[in-house]
Amino acid sequence: MDRRTGWLLAAAVPAAAACVLAALVPPLYPLGDAVAGVAGVATAAVLWTAGRAGGAADRPWRLLALAPLFPVLALLTSWVVAPETVLQQVVLRWLPTVPGYVVSVVALLLMVERSTLRRTCSRTALELALFGTAAVVVMQLLLVGPGNSWTTLSLGAQLVLGAAVVATGAVMAAALTVLGAVEAQRQRMAAALLGGLLLLCAARGTGTSAALLGAHDAVAATRVGVVLGLALVVLARLLDAAPAPGTARESGGRAVQLRSVLPQLALVAVVGVVVAPLAVGVTPTRVTLAGALLCVALSAAHRWVTAREDHQRGARLRHDEAYFRHLLLSTREAVLVLDRRLRVRWASPALAALLGTTPADLAGRDLLTGAAGRPGTLDPETAAALRRVLDQPLPDATDGPGLVSLRVRGADGGTRCLEAGVTDLRADDAVASVVLHCRDVTERETRERALEEVAYTDALTGLPNRAGWEAALAAAVPGQAVLLLDVRGLDDVREHAGRDTVTTVLVELGRRLRATVRGEEVVARTVGGSFGILADGTPATAADTAALLADRCLAVLEQPVATPAGVFDLTADVGVVVVEPGTDVAETTARAELAVAAARASGRARATVWTPALGAAAARRDRLREDVAGAAARGELWLAFQPIVSMGEQRVTGVEALLRWRHPQLGEVPPREFVPVAEQAGVIADLQRWALHEATATTAALPAVDGVPLRLGVNISAAHVAARSLVDDVAGALRSSGLEPERLVLEITEATVRAEGDVAAGDIAALRLMGVHVALDDFGTGSSSLLHLTRLPIDVVKLDRSFVSRVDRDRQSRALCESMVTIGRSLGLDVVAEGVETPAQLGVLRGMGVGFAQGFLLSRPLPAADLAQVLRENAGALWPGLVGQSAEPVAAAGPDVGSDAGSDVGSALRVARGA
Repeated sequence: MDRRTGWLLAAAVPAAAACVLAALVPPLYPLGDAVAGVAGVATAAVLWTAGRAGGAADRPWRLLALAPLFPVLALLTSWVVAPETVLQQVVLRWLPTVPGYVVSVVALLLMVERSTLRRTCSRTALELALFGTAAVVVMQLLLVGPGNSWTTLSLGAQLVLGAAVVATGAVMAAALTVLGAVEAQRQRMAAALLGGLLLLCAARGTGTSAALLGAHDAVAATRVGVVLGLALVVLARLLDAAPAPGTARESGGRAVQLRSVLPQLALVAVVGVVVAPLAVGVTPTRVTLAGALLCVALSAAHRWVTAREDHQRGARLRHDEAYFRHLLLSTREAVLVLDRRLRVRWASPALAALLGTTPADLAGRDLLTGAAGRPGTLDPETAAALRRVLDQPLPDATDGPGLVSLRVRGADGGTRCLEAGVTDLRADDAVASVVLHCRDVTERETRERALEEVAYTDALTGLPNRAGWEAALAAAVPGQAVLLLDVRGLDDVREHAGRDTVTTVLVELGRRLRATVRGEEVVARTVGGSFGILADGTPATAADTAALLADRCLAVLEQPVATPAGVFDLTADVGVVVVEPGTDVAETTARAELAVAAARASGRARATVWTPALGAAAARRDRLREDVAGAAARGELWLAFQPIVSMGEQRVTGVEALLRWRHPQLGEVPPREFVPVAEQAGVIADLQRWALHEATATTAALPAVDGVPLRLGVNISAAHVAARSLVDDVAGALRSSGLEPERLVLEITEATVRAEGDVAAGDIAALRLMGVHVALDDFGTGSSSLLHLTRLPIDVVKLDRSFVSRVDRDRQSRALCESMVTIGRSLGLDVVAEGVETPAQLGVLRGMGVGFAQGFLLSRPLPAADLAQVLRENAGALWPGLVGQSAEPVAAAGPDVGSDAGSDVGSALRVARGA
């Protein structure tokens, strides 16, 4: 019970009790009339205002709200006029209510849908006539009595009583019509409305009859019926304004059944009215008999019309059924209809033909648990997937069908792949089925598998490719090990035998690796000459097992590979990573690449297992890569100068500028660490440009030695040459610093000359025209060629420390140095020995006639202030025994960054190198 129904009961019960009290106590008769009047006004107000939308559905109720006001008007009129006779009082109380009955009939008929009235116009008219006749007969018996007592009344009283019978009968007929014609969800409202109108009509008619017949005590009692009838009408309005939850989804079958039985009930009521007086010995009146006969005739006509409509409806249904059956049979769509127990109710011929069977053979089959091996049987995995879909909460009708993939056995023993759209209509009692709209996707899945195989397979070796390797890594579990193998020597094979031979070699290597691992383990060719292996294992033994597997793989890769072009020896670097919980594909791949890089850096074919230390080193490199670009702007870079000493004068005649980086968090970063990082970050040319400007400005301010200005050596990398800005940068540095061009010596390695070719030669020529000197640095490393000494316009040759370090104990190194000194003297070139670290080396080089030397024996790289002090003291004299080691100012840099004769960094920033 909702709140509004509670308020209705709270108002109706006291009102009815007041009317009962008024009927029992004659002096309180006017109280009953007053309560009935107030109830009528309150009913009108509720009927008018209870609507929620104020639309077309509320119009009949607002029209019906006028009807209770007419009896109130009649009551007020009788109180004002105060008639002298009973007939006058009855007429004054009855005539104003007649429009109320008319309004009620119209309002009731408006509650029925117009489409329903148009569709069953003749049937509705017969029902209205039958209900009206039956109501008149019943009300005539109720108001007048079974005999002819009403003939004793005056003509006026007879007219009033007859009009009351007709008016109340019309209202009851309209109410019965509404009950039979409204929708199923509104039948509760119609039943309440019919009950209220029956009470109202019976009470008002009985009150009128009792007043005319002189039974004044009964008139007061009828006010109770009026109040209860009005309460039921209000209840009907409340039920129509707020329909019960769930009634909107009920079927219309109940409404159809009620409409069919109501005429029969009316006929039964009329027959009872005729038979009941006969049972007590009272002869029915002519009006009663005539009404009964008319009801029988109307009932027969109604039954004939109903039968005709049922026949027409059945014919339409049979036609529609045949129409849609033929449509379904002729469609090419594969449709399957299941009942509530998921048994096949109907299968389209297209689906049966697809599976190589017949619709009759599929009918009644349990789709999920049918006999295995029969056509139309789902495989267990597919059946489980369909069961999960059907066990989900039922979607709304607007959600559309869900899709599920089915694998169904065909008559030929093969499997057909179907994509089914699932529409679950089990909640609809009229259908109670699950509809599967199927589409054969067997060929599509075959093509997709073929495309997937192409997309995930290396066409050269038949192994999984990069995409297949990443898919395997995505499915890896902790305890498995990842081996990344980078094959060495393929470039030599390509250079000497061509690409076809490389292909042959890669195929053979893939075959060997595949034969080395277990069958369920993954071997993939990731890119170029790199292979990946995903090995099984347990977390406790994965590292040891992977290391043993890596050794076996190295062994098979290092075996000679025989090809039509010859036999080739290859090797590889192997990185090993144990899969850990929480690591994704990117992290695992990054760790494997770090391990391979560490193995490659070791200089020999080996397997390296990833450790957190390798990860920390990689994080340090990433940090340096991020910070190196802005190091100069933040003031973290500085220059050290290593003196170059004349062997004859034993004093400083020149310096080489070397770049240093003092990181605010990491401290002094060795050049051999940050130079490769700068090259990878693409900022090496910017650093070199900064060093060139700083070095020229600092050297221009240094004091001269015996009036002879110092020369400045600055290393130039291949990246700076490739930037095509070397000449402009040198000119800008000389112009801004004021340093004479003759004092600048640009040191270029042979590797730079080979890499840049004509560009380097053109820049060197332009620099020579400016007056700048050029030195060939690191001569003697790699594939040094004497041809560069004659073709390039150079002024200085700097012997690499690899010659100098063995010159005092190796005859061949001494012979080579002597040859270079002789060649340099013949070509007019100055020869500088780098990396002089012992007195024995210095003595041998001086005896050979080497003109200049630099190295730790003479001096470590110095800050500009310390270099200026050395130049001022003893007029720049610098020789072992004359000047001590100047290591203190650059102690923070470490011994690995001191000597210019340090390790070679290829095309790196030589200006940044100390040793």
